[in-house]
Amino acid sequence: SIAVSKTVDLGSIPSIPATIQMTRRINYSRIILCWVLLGCLVGYVAVIAAAFLIGDEERTRADLAREMADEAAPVIELNGGDEITIAVGDQLVEPGFDIYDDRAWPEVTIESMVDTRNAGNYIIRYTASDGNGNVAKKERKVKVVEPAGRIYLTFDDGPSEYTGMLLDVLKKYGVRATFFVTGYGDDELIQREQAEGHAVAIHTFSHLYANIYASVENFTADFRAVEDRVIHLTGVRPKLMRFPGGSSNLVSARYDGGNHIMSRLVDLVREWGYTYFDWNVDSNDAGAASTTEEVYDNVVNTLKWGGNSVVLQHDTKEYSVKAVERIIQYGLEHNFVFDSLDANDFAAHHSVNN
Repeated sequence: SIAVSKTVDLGSIPSIPATIQMTRRINYSRIILCWVLLGCLVGYVAVIAAAFLIGDEERTRADLAREMADEAAPVIELNGGDEITIAVGDQLVEPGFDIYDDRAWPEVTIESMVDTRNAGNYIIRYTASDGNGNVAKKERKVKVVEPAGRIYLTFDDGPSEYTGMLLDVLKKYGVRATFFVTGYGDDELIQREQAEGHAVAIHTFSHLYANIYASVENFTADFRAVEDRVIHLTGVRPKLMRFPGGSSNLVSARYDGGNHIMSRLVDLVREWGYTYFDWNVDSNDAGAASTTEEVYDNVVNTLKWGGNSVVLQHDTKEYSVKAVERIIQYGLEHNFVFDSLDANDFAAHHSVNN
């Protein structure tokens, strides 16, 4: 047994170290394969990322090139249109303009040689230039005329859904009007009236005759309510007002208990520092007129040639608002001058009948 044991060929017995060595060789191959695959993946991602970066860089360069090659001139838009009319001796009020540019606010110069002391046709020239040498020019014709009369367009009971359309027309022709406002309608419209140079005045908050003309106290409360609204929205205390129905109205007698309230109210609003305005040209849009054509005819056929025309309309009536552009065109063609009311202007007072 011992001899056998001594003669055993150790090489015929599986070698444990050899087995371990073989196992290690197989694991290293898998690891190397994984690293190769991972390297390929990382390389692929890097290539894709590089492509995106190069694309973004190319797009950025293209954008910069377009910016550097700015060939678009600014755009000038004149408020009040390309032509305005003023009376001899009046102050020229620039209606304003808007400048549009896709780069930055350009430099603007204005050249004007308007002589308001002498009738004639004059030109105001506007030039806008951007930082890349692009230049835009615009001209406005100014007619200084011996006026055929003055027209004060006034609108009661708004603002309403039609007031914005009316303001667009007034802006188109550079005409300023007077709005006797109420407690109704959008706040933004009253603010726009003020911002675009119109006179914002007091009419009534509720426009309910049975309430406001029942007593001085009722009228005062209603008046202060709309006054507060105007002050809040515009930051300005108004100086003008118009009585619902006018100072000559007789409807107030139905509700005042025989106290002749209108005679008391005309003195009261003066004490408050207000000038009240009636009218001497009636579009009759609160009466028999029910079409745009009727409103237009009523106004142009009763204008005061050589005098002052305080026109009554309501911006709560679409057909009346639609007549305004033709009324303006007629006035300008016949050398009438349009303006908003001021406390010192012709008030067209009616006779107080109650």
